[in-house]
Amino acid sequence: MKNLNIAVLIPTFNEVLNIDILLRALHKIHSTFTEICLTVYAVDDSSPDGTADAATQLNHELGNQHFQVRVIRRVNKEGLGKAYLEGFKTMLSLSTQPDYVLQMDADLSHKPEYFSQFVRAIHSDADLIVGTRYLPGGSCSNWSWYRKLLSRVGNTYARLLLGREITDYTGGFNMYGIELLKKINLDTLDTDGYGFQIDLKYQAKQHSKKIVEIPIQFLDRQYGQSKMPFNTISQNFSLVLRIKIKHLISG
Repeated sequence: MKNLNIAVLIPTFNEVLNIDILLRALHKIHSTFTEICLTVYAVDDSSPDGTADAATQLNHELGNQHFQVRVIRRVNKEGLGKAYLEGFKTMLSLSTQPDYVLQMDADLSHKPEYFSQFVRAIHSDADLIVGTRYLPGGSCSNWSWYRKLLSRVGNTYARLLLGREITDYTGGFNMYGIELLKKINLDTLDTDGYGFQIDLKYQAKQHSKKIVEIPIQFLDRQYGQSKMPFNTISQNFSLVLRIKIKHLISG
């Protein structure tokens, strides 16, 4: 297989402690893959704690011919969905586009060690690779029983309405082939809370040639405060129904 160009999109807001740990971990893991050029994009919503500047400084320290850190600076804090939209559109506008784009949280809830499994899935010709908490080997071990129940019920409901090919519609640790991203109408995606991840995966699976799911252990953030309102999980029910109706009408 030819050398791969992989982009990692990491939305950030006040993640100065986490971004240092995460970028160093990705740099270390990437060093074992001689056939991969990796560019990490911190999509930063004008973090007042200096996250963007910290990422830029880490590029000076860690950057080389095959590993780079870039910052996409956004003026306003508009939420995860809109940050990802800008990131995806930036990838599609590049003169040299990445072959694959990996979504990843900045708060260390997504373990960098899983990067090697995403790469293995690429070599199996998958164009949609989903990190899932709901296959054997996956978990969200430090959640309360109530949060686990809401998340599992919400994902089961999404599978009933949107298709069983994907077991984790709401998770944010996923990789998309660039040709698959080109087939998704980004401007129609729901950007409200978990709705973005659900809508993005639903559209992606409609066009995907091969879906691979990777069981992951999900952990709550180690530093900083969670930015996702707790009741967002329970809002999945109306979100999933809205997404299903939207695509029935449009298609």
